[in-house]
Amino acid sequence: MFRHVALVFFLILFSFAQEDEIIIKTPLTKRLERFNVSIGVVSIEELKKTFPRAYSLLEKHNGTPTKHDTHHLAVSIWKKEGDRIVYLSDFKVEAEVRSPILRAQQKSLSKYPHTHGENFGSWFQMTEKGLYSINLYIRDVSGKTWKVSYDYMLQ
Repeated sequence: MFRHVALVFFLILFSFAQEDEIIIKTPLTKRLERFNVSIGVVSIEELKKTFPRAYSLLEKHNGTPTKHDTHHLAVSIWKKEGDRIVYLSDFKVEAEVRSPILRAQQKSLSKYPHTHGENFGSWFQMTEKGLYSINLYIRDVSGKTWKVSYDYMLQ
């Protein structure tokens, strides 16, 4: 079951848009004024077992996870131009991940390449089951910052 959930998250992050105006219908994608932001969360164990090449790439760009890290948070910033998706990478992205027991971690996310552009990501400790709050702070080159919030249920 979890393997299928992880695969869905990766497909959301790396998929092409649907043709309607709401590009990807999921609570893990938010539409901002000029672009869209999608997130994916997958356990390190699942990455190593199911997606070893992806894990190797993430380790290269995000460093080796600490012994307490359990999950990878991936962030994709993108927009639709005509019939294609353009991934945007000229940002600085920070993430705050707050656990169900209100323990918070805040980290700057590293850029890493994928098939169609660049994503941002980092390793996080997500050991408790329950509802996590994930806040992203996205800053462009002019200094403008957007805050995007997600609820993520870890089962």
